[in-house]
Amino acid sequence: MKLYGYLVSSKNRIKIMKTLSIDNLMKSKEISKKTGLSWQTASAELNNLLKLKVVNKVGTGYVLTEKGFFLITRISSLPSFDKWAFESFVHDHQIHRIPPMILKDFGIWKNVDFMAMHATDFLAKEKDAIMSCNIQYRAINPNVTKIDLSLIEDKLGKIPIKFIYSKQALEDTESRAYMDEQIENGISIKLIDADQMYMIGRLLDLKEANVSFRNRSGEFDFSNYIVGNDEEFIFWCRRNFHYLWELGTPYEK
Repeated sequence: MKLYGYLVSSKNRIKIMKTLSIDNLMKSKEISKKTGLSWQTASAELNNLLKLKVVNKVGTGYVLTEKGFFLITRISSLPSFDKWAFESFVHDHQIHRIPPMILKDFGIWKNVDFMAMHATDFLAKEKDAIMSCNIQYRAINPNVTKIDLSLIEDKLGKIPIKFIYSKQALEDTESRAYMDEQIENGISIKLIDADQMYMIGRLLDLKEANVSFRNRSGEFDFSNYIVGNDEEFIFWCRRNFHYLWELGTPYEK
């Protein structure tokens, strides 16, 4: 598991690291008192942090390592961490699969919501999502979802439309035929191995994004999404799309 994802998935770890200093030793009982955690809980988390080398133990006292200091400084930029809305989402999804250089900015957004819906309803809105765009449309989906291209003909050839599918989609004859149709209508497609695809969702222009990830069992969660029009959130989603796009192989008929 990526270190950052592990740390932000627990308020207790963050409380302990924010209490510690990089140069002044602190004993476990003092840490327990300052964090409001039981001594048993504080001691257990300290042992975990020691294994991760973000905390050092000197005699009976604890201090942050350089790595620990860097990470907690970065994590402290999360808005109102004690009320961080993403803790449950992180717990239920494989956030650690996000590339480290992108993962470090996960959850710093201020204006996003969570949307629960049936997978079929989400996919059924593909046409409306594309039609709402005036600049570009981007989507990541392991499966090929077919919509009647005549319904979006006003956008075809007028705005860049890009899809990332899994290479495994090629195994389905109907999916290949539809991808051929997309290519013929100016839609760009890249394929990546399903194991490399850690994220699904769509980006509408520069105004909105909605994304989800694999659940704890490793299956894509098509029912729960992070959604929003927060500028930092959209930029973060664009970085992920670009990362996966660069990994992909162009689909050609």
